Amino acid sequence: MPTDTIKINVPILTRVEGEGALDLTIENQKITDLKLRIYEPPRYFEKFLEGRKYYDVPDTVARICGICPVAYQMSASHAIESIFDVEITPWVRAMRRLFYCGEWLQSHSLHIHLLAAPDFLGFNNAIEMSAKYGDEVRRGLKLQALGNDLIALFGARSVHPVGVKVGGFSKAPSQKNVDALLQRVTEAKQDAVDLIHWLDTLDLPEDNQDFISVALHHDAEYPFNEGRIISDHGLDIPIDKFEKHFREMHVDHSTALHCLLDGKPYLVGPLARLNLNADQLPDDVKAVTHNLKTQFPSKNMFHSIIARAIEIYFTLIEAEQLLVDYEYSDEPCMSFTPKKGTGYGCTEAPRGFLWHRYDMDKHGCVEKAVIVPPTSQNQPRIEQDLQNSLIRFGLESPKSELQLHAEKVIRNYDPCISCATHFLDLNLIRDGVAEKSIQKDTTASFKNTDLSRTVIIGIGSPNQGDELGWQVIDKLQKNEQIRDLKEKGLSLLKLDRPGILLGESIKDYDHVLIVDAIKPNAADKSFVCINGNKLTSIPNQLSSHETGVIESIALLESLQLMPKQLVAVGVSDSGHGVIERIKDMFL
Repeated sequence: MPTDTIKINVPILTRVEGEGALDLTIENQKITDLKLRIYEPPRYFEKFLEGRKYYDVPDTVARICGICPVAYQMSASHAIESIFDVEITPWVRAMRRLFYCGEWLQSHSLHIHLLAAPDFLGFNNAIEMSAKYGDEVRRGLKLQALGNDLIALFGARSVHPVGVKVGGFSKAPSQKNVDALLQRVTEAKQDAVDLIHWLDTLDLPEDNQDFISVALHHDAEYPFNEGRIISDHGLDIPIDKFEKHFREMHVDHSTALHCLLDGKPYLVGPLARLNLNADQLPDDVKAVTHNLKTQFPSKNMFHSIIARAIEIYFTLIEAEQLLVDYEYSDEPCMSFTPKKGTGYGCTEAPRGFLWHRYDMDKHGCVEKAVIVPPTSQNQPRIEQDLQNSLIRFGLESPKSELQLHAEKVIRNYDPCISCATHFLDLNLIRDGVAEKSIQKDTTASFKNTDLSRTVIIGIGSPNQGDELGWQVIDKLQKNEQIRDLKEKGLSLLKLDRPGILLGESIKDYDHVLIVDAIKPNAADKSFVCINGNKLTSIPNQLSSHETGVIESIALLESLQLMPKQLVAVGVSDSGHGVIERIKDMFL
């Protein structure tokens, strides 16, 4: 009998955070090889922490993830505080829950609307989906922006927040800022209810499987940052006993560690939390979930998208109450004396619980750190799920359908593969002809515009090598002619890689000029100028950021949020010639 072999290789998984790939081999209607490959180089954050003082740890671990920095900061702070015998005040404890509300809200909203929903609605991405479901995508972006602002309330910014300290926060928010967010949170609760009901109408695959759910559990509240580790198979342990039951191990096909519970794969994340902690949800959330088509506890991983929406509603109710009860504190951080010891911290990141262990010397320096993130815990379960799900889907299905279903399964876990992004340089030859990378447009002009409705935005970050957009803004700020234009209303802004949140920054302007760094070798000159309506028709070969100018503008266009005029400038330096070219657009 001839051997029927199908090999599927997905070299880069899309709509996940980080870089990974899937290898799948089917022989005679049986899966003979399946590997979820994590091939990014190890990042060695645990080694980076060794020798650092305790006060460096929260800001350092926040850099592990741009989506879940709060979780890393909270797990680390709790662990170190347990060593130093820090007893936080009720105010600090409450504000940490509010801080966490922001992270769950923004992360869940991002995953539902931009990563997962297109799978279940038959679209390749959120930009396509927004043409038909524009109101739903706008609602999702609105919820995500609210989550970011809740994080920034304590962290000064939503990405890699800097307001966290061992013992509490750098300062307490003002009552004015709290009141402004309270109104938005209250208004957003109905959006969350509508989101739950919308997702409950989706035709989700029926794919019940037997898996172990693991999460934190607190007797009095839905778990964020305290509790015991429990499972639906009888596990119930304090967090310091984690290593007695959970074991990380290396596998040949992945630079990410795999983690097993007593030798078996297990699930962490929103579905596991809901399966184990539904009784801890507020009554208003229980009332909404009671009449859903989708019921919990559930053994169908595709119900995770609804679990995330339910947790969004929970975070808004929780945040509303914490904001209503808010009182300004003159003591946002506890005092303490460093000491030697070993400490443990475990909190619930959006994707599942995040476990930290630190060994500190008597001076408060890290001797050893161990960090176990949710994705390494879920990876064995993802591979197990793929085995079961693809068999049920039908191994005789066409290759394209098998590949799409496999990607749906992986994205359903919202894996944060390495908490880093990638970009792909593309050299394209079509029908024997090499296609040019960028069609340049030199006609952009901002002369005679209403300067009070005009802004120049530099995109970048404080990281070395990524400051070009900001450097241009700094030099424009010092230019006498541009200063004259500022007095007439022109705005200059610096944004830290806004990605899909670009719309929030430009919504008050009719005329927008964006300055961003060009990828190396992306253009033959140091200055590339393109009108916004032409940007969306070319590949991403301008921005040096993965979710860069093109993707952001394409989403704005599909949601009909484009300003009257939008021009993007790509620069490879911030020299005098670049500044003069920008000035020429206005003078």
